[in-house]
Amino acid sequence: MKKLIPELIIISVITAVLLVCITEYAGPPVIERTEQMMGTYATITIIDSDTTRANLAMDAAFEELKRVEELMSLYNESSEVSSLNRNGTNWTALSHDTINVLKKAEYYSKISNGSFDVTCNPLLDLWMVKVKEEGRMPTPEEIEEVRELVGYEHLVIDVEGNRARFDKEGMSITLGGIAKGYAIDCACKKLIEAGMKHALVNIGGDMRAVGDKNGVPWEVALQNPRNKSEYITIIKLDNESVTTSGDYERYFFEEEKRIHHIIDPTTGYSAEECISVTVITQNCSDADALSTTVFVMGPERGKALLDELGVEGLIISSDKQIINADLSLLSAHR
Repeated sequence: MKKLIPELIIISVITAVLLVCITEYAGPPVIERTEQMMGTYATITIIDSDTTRANLAMDAAFEELKRVEELMSLYNESSEVSSLNRNGTNWTALSHDTINVLKKAEYYSKISNGSFDVTCNPLLDLWMVKVKEEGRMPTPEEIEEVRELVGYEHLVIDVEGNRARFDKEGMSITLGGIAKGYAIDCACKKLIEAGMKHALVNIGGDMRAVGDKNGVPWEVALQNPRNKSEYITIIKLDNESVTTSGDYERYFFEEEKRIHHIIDPTTGYSAEECISVTVITQNCSDADALSTTVFVMGPERGKALLDELGVEGLIISSDKQIINADLSLLSAHR
């Protein structure tokens, strides 16, 4: 366990534009494109000698990102997630993609005893919408009333029938803790199918590398967002994913208390034991879900889960301790 110097309080993953500039590069052409989607920016970087082929692969990858967003966006009324939330206890037909994401979310809910829970959307609405609008903290009674509408075990998933429903009226889901990672995995699959061997897909700091950067690893800086000229360390990726969850992504202050979007379903309040969690796995959907899961579980239980799964991670506790800081992660991953 290592104490952070005061100014390095929070970490995040910098954008792909800056990532590419971390080290000098000389080799085949670099094709890069950024588009706005999933409430943030998506950047795809490809290194390939055939720019025509690379641009076609880029087109296919962005189309895949848009396809997943259309399926899983909470803010698109025609998405499958919105349909499920509207239909309540009635069955909703779902695509194979959405079923896969719901089943993976269920897995992380089970192994974390409910710390990861896509049915926490009513709590998210309470804190990020109602509290902000009314300018007051909810009463314990209000929180408990909303918590009655949360519980992954009340989301019924019929895999064979490709459908799902709730067994309680008033429930709803959000896939904000896993959909970006899944979209990145789908885009990377398209790039690999198109023959790309060196690429990086980044959506709002969630990243997956296809291969290396033409002979050298892709470099990801863990940045101090309160002073963006500083970073804690650099992680080197080769066919791996990295995501960071933190209390600085979506937050506001009410009665001098930081309210952020990572809600602990077991308490009904914003999770308080961590400032940031970074996770490295092969698939981005796993990294995305795990970083949120560990953040909610807190340093001690979160570290135990990462150790049990054999996953590398870096946890910054609320008292600014670096926990599970593997030497390879702090100095330069692999």
